[in-house]
Amino acid sequence: MFVRISLSILLVGIGIGSPWLVQDWLNSQEDADQADRFYTALSDFPAKLKGKLKEESDANAVSQAETGELQREPYPLASQARRMMQGFTHPSGKKIPFLDPSPPSFTPRSQAISGQARARLKPELERQKLQAGDPVFLRLFKEEAELEVWMKGEGETEFKLFKVYRIAESAGVPGPKSREGDSQAPEGFYSGTIRSLRPETKHHLGIDLGYPNEYDVYHGYTGSDLMIHGGLHAAGAFALSREAMEDLYALVEAGLEEGQAKISFNIFPFRMTDSRMDQVVNKRPRWLDFWINLKEGYDYFENVRLPPGVVVSGGRYTFLVPESEN
Repeated sequence: MFVRISLSILLVGIGIGSPWLVQDWLNSQEDADQADRFYTALSDFPAKLKGKLKEESDANAVSQAETGELQREPYPLASQARRMMQGFTHPSGKKIPFLDPSPPSFTPRSQAISGQARARLKPELERQKLQAGDPVFLRLFKEEAELEVWMKGEGETEFKLFKVYRIAESAGVPGPKSREGDSQAPEGFYSGTIRSLRPETKHHLGIDLGYPNEYDVYHGYTGSDLMIHGGLHAAGAFALSREAMEDLYALVEAGLEEGQAKISFNIFPFRMTDSRMDQVVNKRPRWLDFWINLKEGYDYFENVRLPPGVVVSGGRYTFLVPESEN
């Protein structure tokens, strides 16, 4: 009874006071000078706060790197709150600095991990006349549970296979992802930029695949936050061991830092050799037409050792010579 009476009084109070609060808020929105003062005050505060936090974070990251104890950071409550505030902007259109919803591409922790991974990979890269920062291209095969890392060395005209990593687990079975919650990993041609790096993911590290792409949107497919990530469970499409994910993250990060505009991810249900496709054609599976379309892109790379330029026309993938290779 007491709770009901208290709740009723609270709701009545909110009802009485809400018109005044709304009017005050509307008035403040019309006062450009007041908005500018508010924005200026907010702009000064995070710079000081970030400086102090960065000093502490850098010190912790260096300490962890030296001891080998690079544990996953808990997903901070502040980051979750920031994403909830995505629509908040200054009346002039400027974003409030510490409410910028774009996920960070780097953290002291991820940079420390990348530094260790690059040092670990350096001898192997040098044996193949490669280095961290060379362009990277990825191919993933569901059936074989393999992820290929291809790289193009300085002065080279083709990509060469650097390393093959075992996929610990991939979500679903052969076939594309078509809707949110169908427990399927995507198939097709995707790409990512520096903003695709996910240093804060709960899966150790992650790289967003860019699903849905233009093809998926055309066909009405839905889904979000699909990644290549660390761990043993493919909660977000494809899972690698922690060390393999660190290697991959470091190479992709280095390539993007050195000027590679985007990283291409070609994802196939299986190795689309002619003999394997003959088996598929004889069985006439549901996704046969889609897979025949994917094989065109598979064959392009097999023949020229360059990732194809990909466009979507009439609900199908079309493959072109990349502009940079014209």
